[in-house]
Amino acid sequence: MTRALLLVAVLAGCGDDPVDLSGTYEVQSHVASTPCGTDVPVMMPALYLKLEKMNFIADYFDVAECKDAAATDCQPGGLLSGLFEPIDGGWRGVATTSSGVGGSCILGYLETTAKLNGSHLVVESTQYRDSSGRPEAECTTDKAEELGKKMPCAEHEQIDAERR
Repeated sequence: MTRALLLVAVLAGCGDDPVDLSGTYEVQSHVASTPCGTDVPVMMPALYLKLEKMNFIADYFDVAECKDAAATDCQPGGLLSGLFEPIDGGWRGVATTSSGVGGSCILGYLETTAKLNGSHLVVESTQYRDSSGRPEAECTTDKAEELGKKMPCAEHEQIDAERR
């Protein structure tokens, strides 16, 4: 059974207004590595990113990869790749997963950040995964959240883009 938990964080009383990431960005660089280590250019990278402010319980940003500058031909990321938490210079999203059947358990922790500096956007996503065969009682999204970045790094991706 696979379960996902979205961590929705709303920061109340912060001094600065959250950064508005809305807009279309032209991709300058798109690199990735599996497992984490030495990033290499992605074979068929997105040409543009479209960040759109959405609302599901709270405000969040959806990051869509697009083939055209008008951002009409895009693949939306959806809730699991949403950026729900304002951070310094941008937004952050975390998703945890657990999958366990017949004594096999796989835990996942995905963290994505999008930071804007002037017109330059950096979207970075890192996925951590543990398949060490922990007991079924520990095969939960809570355990995945607890372990987080302590699990082995399985995938990394970074996209640098400029606002259009």
